[in-house]
Amino acid sequence: MQRSVTERSKNTLPQKRTGDERESRCVVACISASPSSRKVIRSAARFAGGNHMSFTALYIDDGKLRGDDESLLNNLEFAVSMGAKIEKISQKDVISAITQYARKNGIKDLFIGYSGPSSRIFSQHHPAYRLIRELPEADVHIIADASVQLRPSGLEKTVHGRINVRDFFRMAMIMSAATALSIVVDRSRFSNSNIVTIYILAVLITAAMTAERIYGIIAAVLYILLFNYLFIEPRFSLLVYDPDYMVTYLVSVIAAIITGNISSRMKEITLRSRMHAYQAQILLNASESLQRAQGTGEIIKITVSRLGELLGREISYCDAETIRDDPEAVRSFAGSRTDGEYTEKCREALEWTLEHNQRAGWGTDHYPELDHQYLSVRSGDEIYGILSVEGSEGPLNVFEENILLALISECALSMEGEKNRKEREEAQIIAENERFRSKLLRSVSHDLRTPLTSISGNASNLLNHADGFTQEEKNDIYADIYADSIWLIDLVENLLMITRLEEKVDIHPTGEVVADVLATAVENARRHRCGQQIILEPDNECLVAEMDVPLILQVVDNLIGNAVKHTPASTKILVRDWREDDLVCISVSDDGPGISPEDKSHIFDMFYTGKQHEADSSRSLGLGLNLCRSILEKHGQKIECRDNTPCGTVFLFTLKIWEGQKS
Repeated sequence: MQRSVTERSKNTLPQKRTGDERESRCVVACISASPSSRKVIRSAARFAGGNHMSFTALYIDDGKLRGDDESLLNNLEFAVSMGAKIEKISQKDVISAITQYARKNGIKDLFIGYSGPSSRIFSQHHPAYRLIRELPEADVHIIADASVQLRPSGLEKTVHGRINVRDFFRMAMIMSAATALSIVVDRSRFSNSNIVTIYILAVLITAAMTAERIYGIIAAVLYILLFNYLFIEPRFSLLVYDPDYMVTYLVSVIAAIITGNISSRMKEITLRSRMHAYQAQILLNASESLQRAQGTGEIIKITVSRLGELLGREISYCDAETIRDDPEAVRSFAGSRTDGEYTEKCREALEWTLEHNQRAGWGTDHYPELDHQYLSVRSGDEIYGILSVEGSEGPLNVFEENILLALISECALSMEGEKNRKEREEAQIIAENERFRSKLLRSVSHDLRTPLTSISGNASNLLNHADGFTQEEKNDIYADIYADSIWLIDLVENLLMITRLEEKVDIHPTGEVVADVLATAVENARRHRCGQQIILEPDNECLVAEMDVPLILQVVDNLIGNAVKHTPASTKILVRDWREDDLVCISVSDDGPGISPEDKSHIFDMFYTGKQHEADSSRSLGLGLNLCRSILEKHGQKIECRDNTPCGTVFLFTLKIWEGQKS
């Protein structure tokens, strides 16, 4: 513990992670020698376990504490027992050290303890608030000590409290001031009736400025005693000779009681209004955060962190499916207790909550011996999961109970909305797939029928009437059969390739010589196609690109086949490659009639076949160019269509240059 460099605990195995993994999978708990660090460690460990993240305990050695301090060592050992990796940094400024560590490692979830400010004037200068300002991009989870109470806008959480010293001294000061003023009036030429008025006013002020009505009654009794002792003959005695004063005393006590009741009721109404406003603001902020949440995991993360900050307790969550299918998941709800009997009771309580949709644990009639309370997160009759609330801080008050139930309801509504959204997306995907399947089957069935009918008809003529055909006619029939079979082969290859891409099969790029791949594609085209002149002009430099060879061969073959299909027999088709920076450019151009601007914006759409928009109206399914674009997107590249000069069309796409050729 004396070294100044960052060190890891020998009780944990180091895990190598990339920067992205650290950013999305690491939770950091800032610990010290304080006993409250155990609560921070438990909260961070449960949060990390519930979200399947790694867990690091960070200790900043500022030189003010000896390395062999027993409390610190106990906290570090406890962090290791909870599955944490220990990081130690020696630096004077603790907050700066935490900030630098979080930014360097991309930490997004940071847990820190909070003992509460000694004065509200300095609350915003607490290290926890400074850390929030320094790391606006991170979620700073402030874990409050048991001494820190949730106070909306500076008001007490409960309406009726015990007699406190502050109100007692306030009453004493008011009555003392009234007595001093009465002495001045008594020594002046004014009558004693003014003294009665002063004391009655003091009683009313006391009832209005103190928290409980009992202070107004005590003030009224003090008024009677002081007035009778100091200002009524015989003075310095509690004897009363004039019975008229008894009526005055009775009226004063009744007035104090009525004023105290009215004041107390107004305070109660004001407090409840401010508490409701504060609660509404909390729920509004939580609702806005939940509405912006992406996915169930983020919804749970927001709910758990908000409840933990507001209640100052450890909050954890487990979905219903995990509880039913994974009995080991219950261990995260057992806290630091690892005995089997306690863990089994936790499991039974969780299952009971799922089955009966009611609370279990501390504060309930079911499994009250547990130190956690389990609440179901549900919408209607569907339970999404179980929320665990630590009970070591004592029972929840009314305000905390309302916050807990309201946030759980918001969480359930958000999860229901997320579920509905996923169902809509799945239904939309199913509908899109069904439309795609129907259109594909319609197009394929029609276009397969045409060449198959031609092939079978020509074959039948050759079998039955071969002697009646001249050799030239037979050659034409052979050519038709060959052309139809090549078209069928191209169609089947495109369909198989589309199926492979739709299944999201990963590509396997390797470094290949571009000229060799293009030569293979051109040779295949020359062998299977006739009429057009196909010319290959490779770059003088031997270019090597990263590619999945079968897929790129399919792209080049489709582009050449598309040029052959839509240009006259005298057309020249040119295939070229060249280098631009770290990219290899490949083009297939022709000097045919070209493509209209209207068609050019749609030619890469599936089933688009030019002026005849329905694919089953021509000898083309409109799959080839769409397939080319999909293949190149798999390679992280693009394909585009340009006009050739002076006429014709150019299809151009790029590939990444192989790493070995980068300069």
